Amino acid sequence: MLEEERNHHPVWKFLGIVLATFIGAYLAFYFVVDTTFNRMMNPEYQLRKMEKMMHRQEKRLHRFEDKMLENPFEPKFAPTLVDLTKNSDEYKVVVNLKPLGNDEKNVNVKLDNNVLTVSGEMEKSGRRGERIMRFSQSFYLDARLEADKMTKEREGDKYIVTIPFEEE
Repeated sequence: MLEEERNHHPVWKFLGIVLATFIGAYLAFYFVVDTTFNRMMNPEYQLRKMEKMMHRQEKRLHRFEDKMLENPFEPKFAPTLVDLTKNSDEYKVVVNLKPLGNDEKNVNVKLDNNVLTVSGEMEKSGRRGERIMRFSQSFYLDARLEADKMTKEREGDKYIVTIPFEEE
């Protein structure tokens, strides 16, 4: 009995479990490394990886080109604020009030020696801080203007200035 007890000693069981665990871990590690290595050496995988890298570089190049082509002196707002049209007997100036807080008080229209100047300013506070928007646009009107008959009115989100003129 003494010899049977020695063969079934807990140390041998423990060593058997450790050895089996080590062999299992080694085989799992070998399988993962082998699979990864074979995948990386596959030409299709390398082509896909290269295409992704080229696509990222192309995007970066386009962003860089866009920034280089930007004119720093060009206004950054997208909407057209002032539109001038000449009809048969009047000039009509339409100012878009949406970017100006939809308030005609933010717009100033001045007529001086056939030069019409439309300017505006708006301050807006928000989460990202305070933003100030200013604009000024001048037009030379080539007809004999009747400045005393100039009208200003609001229609929805448009501020319309009408200046009649006489044909020469």
